[in-house]
Amino acid sequence: MKKINITAVIVLIGVLGGYLYLSDDKGLKESGVIKVGQISALSGFGSDVGQEERNGALLAVEYVNKNGGVGGRRLEMISEDVSIDKLKVTSSAVQKLVTVDKVLAIVGPQWDDSASIAVPLSLDLKIPIISPNSSPQVEEKVSSPYFFGTFYSDEVGIKTILKFAKENGYKRIAIVEPANFGFWKYTSDLMKKYAGDYGVEIVSEEYGNDLANTDYKTLIAKAKQSNPDAVFGSYADLECLFIQQAKNQGLNVPLLSTGSAGTPKALANCAPTLEGSLYYSTPGQDSKYAEFERAYAVRFGSKPLSPSAVTSYDAMLVATEAMRKAMASDGELSREGIMNELTKIKFTKGSSMPEIVFDEKGFVITEDGAFVVKGVVGGEMVDAKI
Repeated sequence: MKKINITAVIVLIGVLGGYLYLSDDKGLKESGVIKVGQISALSGFGSDVGQEERNGALLAVEYVNKNGGVGGRRLEMISEDVSIDKLKVTSSAVQKLVTVDKVLAIVGPQWDDSASIAVPLSLDLKIPIISPNSSPQVEEKVSSPYFFGTFYSDEVGIKTILKFAKENGYKRIAIVEPANFGFWKYTSDLMKKYAGDYGVEIVSEEYGNDLANTDYKTLIAKAKQSNPDAVFGSYADLECLFIQQAKNQGLNVPLLSTGSAGTPKALANCAPTLEGSLYYSTPGQDSKYAEFERAYAVRFGSKPLSPSAVTSYDAMLVATEAMRKAMASDGELSREGIMNELTKIKFTKGSSMPEIVFDEKGFVITEDGAFVVKGVVGGEMVDAKI
């Protein structure tokens, strides 16, 4: 971690208000520690995002502990490493956290593919799981009252990128996705569902079937034949590769994407390639987010770039708020009590949105206008005009 100027830290402590995680917490009870789990990609595919999700959850745990814990009891976070290239360990990671570590709730996992595996486990094990980065489609096969999501609605995000396309004259869009399942299929289906409302025509659909195959030239060649004004697809930290391959084949149109775009790795690796070529919808940021961002930078040495860093932070805060309410209501702390409190919670102390309320499926209700469109200018991600 980068060295921090102590004077700067002292100044920031005065600014951060509720984020005084540097304060003394020795008054917490050492007995009766409350264990919480956290799951994200700490290595492998998606680890840039996963590490930021882990950091966001850890920042929340430290904040809670520095402000009295939960009923005076200390929180302890136990993390497990699960990425798309290690999906098979999702089940064992959840099982370990519940049966061995005895956690009362879990924040995670990351993305729809691992979350889909976690949903039935949450029901079988009766463990509250709050994912900071998954969509409602993870409950298509199995619905669980124990599974929740704090990430903004991708439906609102897709409508935002379509509005951007309309305003910029991108009337013909080709869908080119690295896979035809999980989040890729979900967002592509949303794009097709709402395109007509914005005067946009989907002129081609091309899908890969192996995430390990990053040679997109065949998909690009097929999409090029439809003469699109723009391409839609979600490439996580592979935008550099996709855009460069598209340019090499003469497909010089923008890539429109979701909040999974604009990763730290992509920006560091190929900012000039992304400039004028990548636009993506991502949750907007207000003054409360700015406070979170400053606290995150002090703690970890850099600003968060993934939007799920803050939804992971809020997921952990929401979990602990549900714990407090369960203790006040039942006089004890149980997984079922936490789940019951989550279903009716109205949390206004988060940093991702003004109020966190879950719908009947357990996903956060997202207002229209929650997303903005970003692009790369001068090597930095900035707001693009809609």
